Amino acid sequence: MKPARPGAVGVGMKEHEIDDRDLTPSSPVDPASLQQPDPTLCPECQGAGATAAGETCPVCEGTGKAIGRTGGG
Repeated sequence: MKPARPGAVGVGMKEHEIDDRDLTPSSPVDPASLQQPDPTLCPECQGAGATAAGETCPVCEGTGKAIGRTGGG
């Protein structure tokens, strides 16, 4: 006997295929489903140039633009 499989295979899929249907936008005509973070904006203040407290953003120094210092590593 074969051991029980951990997950069910989708309809029309072979056992070795990966079900990636949930990785696509829910509706291509819905602009909200296509929204992604803008890589040109500062990840801390999202382009505002200031924190929620009203202080100058310490990451982009008030420019609102992503700079070389942002990002992990």
